[in-house]
Amino acid sequence: MIGLVVTFVIFPLVGWSIGRRSIGEAFLFGAGLTGTLLFLAGVAHVPLVVALGLIVVWGVGSGVWELMHRSRTPQLTSHPWLPTILMCVPLIALTFVAAITPLSDFDGRAFWALKAKGIAHERAIDGPFFRGATLDPRNHYPILIPLDGAVILGVAHDSDDRQLRWLYLGLLAAFALLVRERIGRLVSPAAGAWCAALLVWVPQFAVEPEGSALSAYSDIALAAFAAGAFFELVEEVLPPRDLATSQPRDLATSQPRDLATSQPRDRAIRFGLWLAFLVLTKSEGLPFALVLLVIGAFVFRKRIVIPAITSVIAAFALYVWRARIPAGDEEDILRMLPTVFQKLHHLGDALAAFPAHMSLFPRWGLFWIAVVIAAVLAWRVDRRAARLAISVILAMLAVYAGVYIATEWVVSDLIAVTADRLLMHVIAPALFLLALGARAAVRSSWNRD
Repeated sequence: MIGLVVTFVIFPLVGWSIGRRSIGEAFLFGAGLTGTLLFLAGVAHVPLVVALGLIVVWGVGSGVWELMHRSRTPQLTSHPWLPTILMCVPLIALTFVAAITPLSDFDGRAFWALKAKGIAHERAIDGPFFRGATLDPRNHYPILIPLDGAVILGVAHDSDDRQLRWLYLGLLAAFALLVRERIGRLVSPAAGAWCAALLVWVPQFAVEPEGSALSAYSDIALAAFAAGAFFELVEEVLPPRDLATSQPRDLATSQPRDLATSQPRDRAIRFGLWLAFLVLTKSEGLPFALVLLVIGAFVFRKRIVIPAITSVIAAFALYVWRARIPAGDEEDILRMLPTVFQKLHHLGDALAAFPAHMSLFPRWGLFWIAVVIAAVLAWRVDRRAARLAISVILAMLAVYAGVYIATEWVVSDLIAVTADRLLMHVIAPALFLLALGARAAVRSSWNRD
């Protein structure tokens, strides 16, 4: 019960400390900020207990103040009831499962949850646990989510894996709410509600043993942080619009608004924070942040300096931490890259990996087939926004395919255990394409009538 309270009270309040936002975005911001600040404190050799105390006092205090005194509050959007119910059904079912069953996935128990327990026990990110005492084979994995888990275990004074189940369930629920709000603002409330419902019904996110909310992988967190960054880009390109008039509108009054009031500097700062969270969440986060940073340079222009600084700080802190502890058996991507041209015989397997896994019905259903169709339709609604979403998806899949070519592992084995989880990372732009495609279909139907 303590783990439940810590997860769903502290993280949202820390997220609200930097501005009033929806509950889903607040939870994700809180989890990202807590893990990032604790990681930076650990790199600087600030005791984690002291750092956590300061975070809780500052975050909870300012978060409560923000909720009680801020006059500029977000307007509640009316969402259709059917997709809302459909979104809640699997989340309620997963809540009962999380409450009564322990973790069962191998990577979660062997790596991610074990790191959280090690940090909670030693109250350090470079103690004996990371210096060879446990012979952790994934010693250089980024540890933002294990740090969040260590907060829960430390406050609860309990190392039971079930205390951590609420964190992974909370990440999926918050991700769904983020999708619901952001796509609802950018396209329509109905589109946002249906996309959120679809997200939690995809088996790969809900029930798959590897990567879902029932496991302790960090892929949902990475996908959620990437979604946050992606939506900042889209809002810069495609301001919130009214579906009937296609005019930019004031979200508080539902009236057409002046785009000069959209506070673009705040958006660039939020984009930079999302990128920092990506870097510190998983090894795939750094190339993902770089891809988004390059795309963001064409969107934010001069304001890309702010996100670039936050990304560099996070990457430098990660480098310093890794330099202090022995490496595990992770592959060194930089060392592998020069060997790509010697391994072009892997090219066929790498190119076929994602199309093959996109068509796995037990894990994805017809989701990716619908995304491909929607991408064609979305091009008619807003070419620039559709191009942005397609660019993010293709760029990341190309990066991951490049890793498959350069890897020293058996390519077919690596693809079998990672491809579906890598597809999870680009779910947000895929859902956005679905929403735009549905909007195009609706318009086409109106025109025929």
